[in-house]
Amino acid sequence: MTEANENFTGSSVPQRTKLTAVSEKSSIKTVLFFGLMFASIIYGWFNHETLYLTSDYGTGYYLGIIGGILMLLLLLYPLRKKYRLLQRIGPMKTWFQLHMILGIIGPTLVLYHANFSLGSINSNVALFSMLTVAGSGLIGRFIYTHIHAGLYGHKVTISELGKYLEADKELIIKQLSSYPDIIKELDKLKDRAVKRRNFFMQIIWLPIMTFQMFLKRRKIKQLLKKDIKKQTIKTTDIDFIKQNLQSISYYINTTRKLAQLNTYERLFSLWHILHMPLFIMLIITGIIHVVAVHMY
Repeated sequence: MTEANENFTGSSVPQRTKLTAVSEKSSIKTVLFFGLMFASIIYGWFNHETLYLTSDYGTGYYLGIIGGILMLLLLLYPLRKKYRLLQRIGPMKTWFQLHMILGIIGPTLVLYHANFSLGSINSNVALFSMLTVAGSGLIGRFIYTHIHAGLYGHKVTISELGKYLEADKELIIKQLSSYPDIIKELDKLKDRAVKRRNFFMQIIWLPIMTFQMFLKRRKIKQLLKKDIKKQTIKTTDIDFIKQNLQSISYYINTTRKLAQLNTYERLFSLWHILHMPLFIMLIITGIIHVVAVHMY
């Protein structure tokens, strides 16, 4: 028992635990930021009649200018990836964080600029173009997190996930040698997860697979906890068995990510093809809106 645990002290499992901790820390900051922005939008929506903002002059006008500039600055991120000169300025992680922040703050300021109301035809076209791009960005963020180690981590590879899976499997075999049925069920789960399907069938199957894995993990945990309660396991081994539950959770989660990776990579490619034209459309409608407002 102790030997099995020591054999993996320096393996990829602790490294992944550390990476997960960093991702969770980043996730907390992300949730707080999105929560704050969402609360500000809800506040503006329900109080727009008492804010007395107008897009023609004063605070409302300048919020539109600032929001528009922030959205123009979103172009810096793709330019940073393309041009070598910009690649020398700061790490990609920082640029991506800035891209995400500007992509939320900019549209929020524009909503306040419009006072959460519809206006002329050209302003409505610009507004809905902005909301479409913002919604597309949120979808892209969701897909991005499924092919990277967290929101700001490196891109995950099949080889990397395979190493994690093998490390988890070897550890589980050593720790749960008295549970051959559990090991067999985990193998079946992996075989179903990595089975090749066409792209559209894979999309349909992914939520089903996620639910199946949830039920499987719950069943295995209940089995182990049942043995612990019955004291069929030695008292000195109870804490160790509880640790196995984490290893099993790692194995199932990694299996799920392995099954999802190719699908989300293709979805991200398709999303990227669609997102750029939408952003260009936003720039064009925004320019038309600004010109029309100041000419007429």
